[in-house]
Amino acid sequence: MLHLFLESMPVEIMEALSSRFHSEMRQERFQCARPCQREQTGATGLKRTLEWTVIRAMAAADSSLRLGQNVGLAMVSGEDQASYTLHAEEARILSPRAYGRKRAEFALGRTAAHSALKQIGFENSPPVLRGQKGEPIWPDGIVGSITHCHPWSIAVAVQCSNGLAIGVDLETRERMQGTDISDLVCRGAELDWVRGGDFQERLTMIFSAKEAIYKALYPLCQRYIDFKEVELTWFPEQHRFQGEFLAPLGPNVQQGQACAVHCLCHAELIFSCLIHQS
Repeated sequence: MLHLFLESMPVEIMEALSSRFHSEMRQERFQCARPCQREQTGATGLKRTLEWTVIRAMAAADSSLRLGQNVGLAMVSGEDQASYTLHAEEARILSPRAYGRKRAEFALGRTAAHSALKQIGFENSPPVLRGQKGEPIWPDGIVGSITHCHPWSIAVAVQCSNGLAIGVDLETRERMQGTDISDLVCRGAELDWVRGGDFQERLTMIFSAKEAIYKALYPLCQRYIDFKEVELTWFPEQHRFQGEFLAPLGPNVQQGQACAVHCLCHAELIFSCLIHQS
């Protein structure tokens, strides 16, 4: 398994970026490994992995962003669903034929979305609807992203006015078992990297990072983005992929433009986050 080490940020950067981190986190150093190899496991460990990843993405995109002030991050499971009742408009999105798990996943995603919005001051937020390709439609002045990986649903919402786009994705290594999709997902250099280490983990990382890119950029581009229209290069010291767009994706995303997708793992889960200035 590829081990990813996340060194502590300097105290002044931590204070500038986040109002929600506890003092002990400034000294901690996390190792991404199996649950038996780390003290912090379960929901708490996953939540901290999410926070670290989002904070790094925030720092790379816009140093004025602060978690808990203008960036909300929520992680929920089935136990949290009772705390939120779908808006009538949200409930109408679902087809009457939608089966139980699909309905539960949608409800959990909206639970996470409204929890994230509440963190940045939206106590009674309007419904988070759905676009033609399934993308969430956020309130005016908000960009955000939702991801599901049973039993978790995660949402990040950013209140901004400077053209940010955001995409998050949570995957499990198990998803890559069985069928080999590497030729569909990876370009040549990416495939070499995937085959040069833990194949299943690295393929999951590439897949998750490209899913995060699609979620972030679709609202800007309004078109399908093929896996091979973006090429990723892994920078282990920074725990991120450097992405290069190999085709113009729209007026705000030009060929040759770069993006940074931060990626960390917790046990069998891999989380990716892109915050991109258009």
